[in-house]
Amino acid sequence: MAKLSEELKLKEQAQRLGNGGVPAADAQSLSGPEALIVQKVETYRQGYFDWAIARMNLLSQDLGKLRVTSDVNRALNADEEFRRLAETTLSERDGDLRALANSAQNAMAELDRFRTTHRLDREARWPSKAKGFLMYSVAVAAIAVEGILNAGFFSHGLDSGLIGGFLMAMASAAVNVLVAFFMGKFFIRYVHHRIPGYKALGMLAVLVALALIITVGFGIAHFRDALMSEAPVPAKAAYEALRSGAFPHDIMSWGLFALSCVFGLIALFDGYVTDDPYPDYGRISRHTQEVVEDYNAELDQLRSELEVLKQEELDRLDKALKDAQATIAVYESRIEDKDAASLRLQTALQDADNSMAALLSEFRTENELHRNGLARPQYFDQKPTLRELPFPDFSTAEDREALSEHKSLVQQLLDEVQDIRARIQDAFNHQYDLLKPLGTHYQASEVL
Repeated sequence: MAKLSEELKLKEQAQRLGNGGVPAADAQSLSGPEALIVQKVETYRQGYFDWAIARMNLLSQDLGKLRVTSDVNRALNADEEFRRLAETTLSERDGDLRALANSAQNAMAELDRFRTTHRLDREARWPSKAKGFLMYSVAVAAIAVEGILNAGFFSHGLDSGLIGGFLMAMASAAVNVLVAFFMGKFFIRYVHHRIPGYKALGMLAVLVALALIITVGFGIAHFRDALMSEAPVPAKAAYEALRSGAFPHDIMSWGLFALSCVFGLIALFDGYVTDDPYPDYGRISRHTQEVVEDYNAELDQLRSELEVLKQEELDRLDKALKDAQATIAVYESRIEDKDAASLRLQTALQDADNSMAALLSEFRTENELHRNGLARPQYFDQKPTLRELPFPDFSTAEDREALSEHKSLVQQLLDEVQDIRARIQDAFNHQYDLLKPLGTHYQASEVL
């Protein structure tokens, strides 16, 4: 007020006008300074009124946005939502799971029939991947070692010397080792077959394998003899000697024969132990294990997805409760802000009215003191009427009623949240139990 008085220079104006006898004793209208006071106060009132309208609208919009009903209702039915999502997930994957289960069951049935037919009451035995890789590596190493050891035997008599001997030795070693490994892996295991005819074939395969190893050994030895004798066509000479049943000529050729037989037997045994001794048992068992593992992997994947769905729903439930409680706090704050804005407007309008009265009084008192005995105007006893402003409706009754409903809903969620969590867990357990291990669907003699 003092600032406005100074801005309008009320005392100076009052003294100047008073000395001039203004306003006249019979004046009915406000003097210039008085009218300016009223104008300034009206402007102040209008500004505060506009602020109050804007503030009320903003708070009303905020309150309109602060709703918890939808989120809380969803949270109250979180277990049903989880059940729906879980059933949808299982339904989408049901075809693949059934196909894998059928494949696994068929493989297990085939394995059972094989065991029954061949009277096998033990697990199939085969090397691990690491050990299997080692066994194949042994075959490759046998070729390399035999080739290196034989290189010296072949080098004498070849124009290409040690290099030619090494290449020839590697070729002969490859034939020797690979033939023996092949016989050991695919044929001699038939000696264990339950059917006499197959067992006889297995025994024959053993004899054939040994005969091949010996024949290859003699062939290699005779080839060296042909090289040492500088035969025109060493391979033909070796073949003729082998065909005639002749023995190698010198001790070095016999050493070559022995070396070839040793590596052939090593390769034969190496091929034999790469799988279960009983023919086809390892192959069928591995296939069964693979398809059962595929089914179990799909089962584990589905279970993991259910775990994720459950945790996501529990997290949404907790978040919905926290968000709802935070919304309630903000809602209460906005109602308080609305009440405070109403009170602030009332106070501002009252202050404006009081300020106008004080400023007018200051002006009129100072004016009277300087009128030099002239009568004061009658209207100095009256206070101007300010423009009527329609007071905004800051009522919070409906807001508080809505707040009460929101609080009641949130309290319901708070009271039931543990039960909802338990129902989600029960729904998860129910869906989880539907994903049975393969053994519960198929009573095989043994599930891999």
